[in-house]
Amino acid sequence: RAAAEGRQPANKATNPLNKETDWDSIKAFCDKLDNEPDGPQLATRLLAHKIQSPQEWEAMQALLVLETCMKNCGNKFHGEVGKFRFLNELIKVVSQRCWR
Repeated sequence: RAAAEGRQPANKATNPLNKETDWDSIKAFCDKLDNEPDGPQLATRLLAHKIQSPQEWEAMQALLVLETCMKNCGNKFHGEVGKFRFLNELIKVVSQRCWR
């Protein structure tokens, strides 16, 4: 249940139906991941999934959430982003877009 609650701000922040950037949800997501012991790990998994969305606006919002988290979250989050598992997911996105 905790994982589902942690996804809620991210799902709101990256909702493809958003007309504008939902800064309140982005801030809530950053706060949530900083305050949960497994927050950084869950956040990077969720963001990797959202960044690979076939809906361009959802993927772009996920990249904005990632950028905001990188600027505002701590070392645990930075460490998860630097792991091969997350970086490999980003490589998949770039290679799919470049070779279409």
